[in-house]
Amino acid sequence: MYLAAIDLGTNSVRLLVAETQKDALVPVRRELITTKLGSGLITSGRLSVSGQEATMQAVKEYLKIARHYDAAKIVVFGTSALRQAADGHAFARRLTAEIGLPVDILSAKVEASLSYLGVTQSLSTVKNAVVFDLGGGSCELIYRESNELKTHSYNLGALYLTEKFIKHDPPSAAEIESLRKYICQHFGNHLGNKKCGQLVGVGGTVTALAAMELEMMNYDAEKLHGLILYKEVIQRQLAKMLQLTADERAKLPGLPPDRALIMPAGALVVAELLATFGVAQFLVSQGDILLGSLYAAISSASI
Repeated sequence: MYLAAIDLGTNSVRLLVAETQKDALVPVRRELITTKLGSGLITSGRLSVSGQEATMQAVKEYLKIARHYDAAKIVVFGTSALRQAADGHAFARRLTAEIGLPVDILSAKVEASLSYLGVTQSLSTVKNAVVFDLGGGSCELIYRESNELKTHSYNLGALYLTEKFIKHDPPSAAEIESLRKYICQHFGNHLGNKKCGQLVGVGGTVTALAAMELEMMNYDAEKLHGLILYKEVIQRQLAKMLQLTADERAKLPGLPPDRALIMPAGALVVAELLATFGVAQFLVSQGDILLGSLYAAISSASI
């Protein structure tokens, strides 16, 4: 049996098709289309008009793929852009009417919980880890404490921060310093002295950093899943990207061209998170909110 999940993100729309095998879900197809649904949200408070149309078309294309697999269950959901935009619920209703499937707008807590579930179901070695989910509009931190799942959501998404702080190409030193202080302030105020034995990252920035490190010309999710990235790698990649224009970054091996503009901001979030926790590395997970949403849909697994 096949199942499919569609994630309407701030920067991109993603699809996961998975097959049930015994007690597990095995990914069989992944797709990503950059739509920039949340472009301009920080100034207008509304979703991008072109982003709405691109998102609509991407969802319709993904539904064709899901139905090609005869998916028994298709879940469609939106995250931070739809939560924050004044017209987010209106767009979700319009999309629901168009495709004939409910489009759920996840709360920050549910979003974080599903990401954590996706990680723990796909990486058996992850125990008591801090998971960070870095998207276009927000960054969620999730961990267990006293048998309770704790979640924090920050407006630290790669697209959000790029539009808020970066006006030059490449970014100026002053812009990067202001951005760094902003990130540090958010993490420092909420995390305090929180200890982290193991850090796991999911999201487009994370997988792009991993693909860049492997200089991956043809994207291979299995090679990235479980990969360890060290702080020196992130610092080196960030320093390199900050010397290049977005067009020049788009030519870097492993970096999806559509993500070139927002990668410096995203990489800086990762670098500052490592520094905040005082850890030297993190684990890359392909199991994320898409996989977690499917496990939640078919089971009563506690999240």
